[in-house]
Amino acid sequence: MPVNSRCKDTFFKTVYATETRQKELASFLLGVDVSAVNLANVQPILFGNRENDLAFICDAVVYAMTECQSKVSPNITYRLLEYITAGLRATVDSADLLYGSGRVYFPVPKLYVLQVGLEPHEGRLPGQVAYDMRLSDSYKDLVGAYKGKGITADLEVITHVYDFRMTLSEMLTYIEKGITPQRFSGYNNDMCNYALTANGITYIQRAAREKDKRSREYVMPANVLDVAAYLNLLIKRNIFADLLSDKEVCDMALAQFSRDDMLIYQGREEGREEGEMLHLIKVIYKKTLKGRTNEQIADETEEDSAIVEQVKQAIMECKKECGTEDFSAEQVLKYYRRS
Repeated sequence: MPVNSRCKDTFFKTVYATETRQKELASFLLGVDVSAVNLANVQPILFGNRENDLAFICDAVVYAMTECQSKVSPNITYRLLEYITAGLRATVDSADLLYGSGRVYFPVPKLYVLQVGLEPHEGRLPGQVAYDMRLSDSYKDLVGAYKGKGITADLEVITHVYDFRMTLSEMLTYIEKGITPQRFSGYNNDMCNYALTANGITYIQRAAREKDKRSREYVMPANVLDVAAYLNLLIKRNIFADLLSDKEVCDMALAQFSRDDMLIYQGREEGREEGEMLHLIKVIYKKTLKGRTNEQIADETEEDSAIVEQVKQAIMECKKECGTEDFSAEQVLKYYRRS
């Protein structure tokens, strides 16, 4: 079964549960030696009080906020803006101070994203790990609307992204040979190790799921046959050996990413909630009716082609067995979950 999105970040937070790892992360991100960190996660009302992944105030002067993403989202910068606004507001003792004559001083906000995941389409990966995303990338077109009158936005937000996504061949090479992509050089830290852990678990699960198919995107590694064996391999390579040697933490990692054994979890393979999956089914169905190929649908929806194929197979089976009268996205989802 797929993973509960509410538990998706558990292992990520466990990795950075200690002050030592928090300081190491903060020092790496800021490029300075951070001597003190204080956790400062927030729960904005807009997001249903869902807590952000990791945030801390460094040396009382910098508010560093980090989100870990398994799916690329162009809206992450705005989400971080909501988070950091709530965080900065929490540093003010009283709302009255904001209306007073005295200046209120805030810690300097810094926003980061750790991007993980597998990318079947090699051309979609950036050439480097680090790059920036801007809120202005999502602004409407002023130039077109006002014929180049020189109106500019007064608000800009920058998110610093560390993108550790990997192609399928890169992941297979790492599992079998221990070789990481060249662009990962210089990132021998917990961020990279977390990506290798998360990406590898996802790869093994998908390979196991496809093992009986004639056409497979995910080839089962010669040296690893299941997730437990992969975690043991990581320990031998000194990747989170202190954490993964702990049975409770190891079980947590398995629970976080498991697609087959954890019946208490719901949603899609990467934390997609049921509503999102139903929407995806409807989109794929409409695009199929328009004659789009699997490759085109995968490209337009930014989904794995294997997922697109599974949804289309579920649609066909549902139509065949249920008929057109009982055909619905909810029914298709039941067939999809059986696959």
